[in-house]
Amino acid sequence: VRAVAAVVAAAAAAPANTPCNGPPTPPIVYTIAGSDSGGGAGIQADLHAIHAMGCHGCSAITCLTAQSSTGVTGVHAPPVDFLREQLDVLVGDMPPRAVKIGMLGTEELAVEVGRFLREIKSRAAADAGSEGARAPPFVVLDPVMISTSGHKLIDDDAKAAMIEHVFSQADVLTPNKFEAEALLGRELNSPEDVEAGAKELLGMGVKSVLIKGGHSLAESKSSTPLRSDLNATVGYAQDYFLSTEPPLDADGEERICDGCRGVWLRSDRYDSQNTHGTGCTLSSAIASALAIGHQQRDLVSATSGTGAARAVYAIDA
Repeated sequence: VRAVAAVVAAAAAAPANTPCNGPPTPPIVYTIAGSDSGGGAGIQADLHAIHAMGCHGCSAITCLTAQSSTGVTGVHAPPVDFLREQLDVLVGDMPPRAVKIGMLGTEELAVEVGRFLREIKSRAAADAGSEGARAPPFVVLDPVMISTSGHKLIDDDAKAAMIEHVFSQADVLTPNKFEAEALLGRELNSPEDVEAGAKELLGMGVKSVLIKGGHSLAESKSSTPLRSDLNATVGYAQDYFLSTEPPLDADGEERICDGCRGVWLRSDRYDSQNTHGTGCTLSSAIASALAIGHQQRDLVSATSGTGAARAVYAIDA
């Protein structure tokens, strides 16, 4: 989050997209996710984060939930045709710089979102080189599967469809520990498990993965005793980032993270039960930071860009 804030600060100093010398036009970020009637997570939290990052948020609702601050009591998925209509109407008028994907409650919805992402990326590739063309939007996938209160939000068929149809379009995957375990089918009980799990998730088709450390490695659904040194992870949150990007950037500079070398990001753990919506906020902030870099890249050259203008890879955000 600190890195994301730094990108936004740099963006403020970079050339703005200022038509007719008017106010800067904020980059557009889509959130394709579920609605939280309690307002703490889902598209409600996404739009708050996108706006706070200085971007304009557009939403396409995949699911409606009945929930409050205490938990989820019901989930309803609108017809797939209506999700398609939401997306097609938006992209025809307000094309995105980045797309954040959240809750995909059914197999059909996951397939439709995969279709949409392939279509907009193919369209961008076909337009490459023409006047006014822009690079394909960044895609950040938050694989929402289980609510904080323990309510299952996605069935096994939907999970399989998400992996098959959406993973290959995702630039960044942001699972927490339990979501990563659900995707991998095993527990992550050590730093080595997390590193191996990240590599396996990359093998499923995503370009980068951030396994979030809000849950301590000492937190486990298993009764099997863990190593004593893992108790040290209780005092801080430790995220692990791994990317398929090559080891050198366009200028020949080494990256701090690439397909062979991950990076651990450590910060103090906040002793709080008020964690509802934190994953939605983080993934939306990452998408927004990438959208800012996406826009600035169109305004300055790759060699002269600074700050957000250089945030063209997930690790830069």
